This record gives sequence, structure tokens and C-alpha cells, in this order.
Amino acid sequence: MSLNKIIELINLYGEKDDFSERASDKQISKIEQDLDVILPNSYQWFLKHFGHGGIAGVEILGTTAMGVYPVINATIYCRRYNLPPSFVLIENVDEWVNCLDTARMNNGECPVVSWDRFGNSRIKYDNFYDFLFDQFRQAVDNLDEEGLVLKNDR
Repeated sequence: MSLNKIIELINLYGEKDDFSERASDKQISKIEQDLDVILPNSYQWFLKHFGHGGIAGVEILGTTAMGVYPVINATIYCRRYNLPPSFVLIENVDEWVNCLDTARMNNGECPVVSWDRFGNSRIKYDNFYDFLFDQFRQAVDNLDEEGLVLKNDR
């Protein structure tokens, strides 16, 4: 997946407050330490450029400038319901959550899996870049079909 395509979607459909401030290396290290995982390069890229948030109703969990760590809080909460310790919750879709499966790290990347509270999981994407682009694209397409999406004139 081309980073340019992800950035193009954000530039076309994102709004001013869709994302928090960029995460620092220190904040990324805190996430890794608190969750006892190594984050994939693609998710670190997202954190360093956007921190937390999304477009068209998609919310990717990360960290905020106020020192709040939604990704840590949500992951720890779901671990009480048997979320595997190698999973990092990056999006809550109510019936299920989308997670990074850091136990399957390969060349600095890992798959994105869906997981439900019954313990079912399946691989949805080979990496976070593919996941991010597809989530944003689908959300924009769904809003566009309903006539609810407007392109920005940035």
C-alpha cells in the first residue's frame, strides 16, 4: 500500500480536528512498555504523523497530546475479557475489535486481526497500511453513497 494514497484520502476528506497531535518516540515507547509488545513500523508511522483519530467516522486508537493513551486503555480493558496479550486494540467496531497481532511480526510488520469477546479471531489484513487505507476508503465510499461526504479544498 502506498502511503501517498492514505495521505491523499486524509487530505481530501479529513477535517481540522480529525486527529490529535503527533506522537513522540517517548510516547510510542510507553505504549510498547505498558502493553509489553513491539509495535509494527506502519503503526508507528501512523502514531508519529497523526497520533490518534481518523476520517469519515473511522477512529484509529493511539495517543493524544494531553497524555491520554486510548490504545493502552482499550487494550488493557479488553485483556480482562481474554484479548490475547500479543493483540493491540486499534479500532473498536462494537461487535468486534480490530487489533495488531504483534506475535506474528515479520520484517517489522504484523497482521491486523478482528477479535470478538467470544475469543474468535481472524486475519483481516497483512499489515496496518492496508488496513488503514481500506478502512478510510470504505468509510468515505459509504458516506459518499449517502451524499454525506464533502471533499476538502485544502
